[in-house]
Amino acid sequence: MMFAHNVRFHHYDIAIIGAGPAGCAAALGLGKSGLKVALIDKAEFPREKICGDAIPGPAIKALKSTFPFFEKEFSKLKEKQRISSSRIMLSKERSIDYHWKLPAYNIKRHEFDAFLLQLVQKYASIDILTGWPVSEIKPGNPSLIKSEKKNASITAKLIIGCEGAGSITAKSFEHDVCINPGSVLAVRGYFKNVKLDTTRNIFYVSKKYLPGYFWVFPLGDDVFNIGFGMKADKHGKVKVKMKDALEEFIHSERMKDVFRGSEQVSEISAAVIPVGGKRGMYSGEGYLLAGDAARLADPLQGHGIDKAIVSALLAAHHSLKCFRENNFSAAFNEDYDIMIRIGLEKELRKNRRRQIMLSKCPALLNIYSLFRK
Repeated sequence: MMFAHNVRFHHYDIAIIGAGPAGCAAALGLGKSGLKVALIDKAEFPREKICGDAIPGPAIKALKSTFPFFEKEFSKLKEKQRISSSRIMLSKERSIDYHWKLPAYNIKRHEFDAFLLQLVQKYASIDILTGWPVSEIKPGNPSLIKSEKKNASITAKLIIGCEGAGSITAKSFEHDVCINPGSVLAVRGYFKNVKLDTTRNIFYVSKKYLPGYFWVFPLGDDVFNIGFGMKADKHGKVKVKMKDALEEFIHSERMKDVFRGSEQVSEISAAVIPVGGKRGMYSGEGYLLAGDAARLADPLQGHGIDKAIVSALLAAHHSLKCFRENNFSAAFNEDYDIMIRIGLEKELRKNRRRQIMLSKCPALLNIYSLFRK
């Protein structure tokens, strides 16, 4: 599946770095603007993305409400599993159920991300540069973006950094999103023949591994995403061996009936999730950050795709204002920061407080489950 186009211009109005959900949402938002836009990614698509493969309802809602074509195109995507509820398993006997009002889905990320990029290719008049790793950004007016691998460079008046954890945009502009940022380490693998409901996501809590949880998410065709995530300390480390903990969970007495006769069909892979929940800065002179590059993953639930899409749509909206006013200054871009704080950061800060509270007093979940009965 080839997406890479030839570079039509050396000078762009906007360069979007990272073609995941955030980058594609920004590209779709700018696709009919008349501006010269480049969407850049270091990988060829489809490419792997380590996560739980859950696409929460707010992510789908944001895309449907913004792009009239999305619902029809999404209905054609066969590789998806509708999820109607989630269950938190506190023990074999005690659980908490949540039933979702908005449609939610589980989709392998390499399939969902490739689908979004196909929409960009179909509906947006921009250049798509995949397999184009950015090796250096020299901030300026415009900024210079270089790729050693391609022996090429372009310039852009405005950069939207959507390239996830370790954002080269943030590093190049010496940008600290927040002080003492947090992160979650996660591992996951794919299994078949798991004996669980195929319309429900299940989270398993264990006192031994707090602050963290295990998950079992159905993907359709009898395939399940099995994973474990845990909050890292201030040094970015966790107190356990993640893969060993996941193996222990799968073979535990608690799960023996669920995994009896199951088959592991992939390696166990690891990823770092940069979570939010602290007051942050999301822009500066000539650039905006969105999604994981802006540390907008949820510290309580661990997912970030809905926040990535919403923040990228806000970035696209603000970018149009920048060009209307011909103003790319840090002061002008503070309006984008305000939109993120109002629209996203408030919820993340609240969930961070909940995550801290539950990690210190896990009995609160047991008490909460009693009141829900």
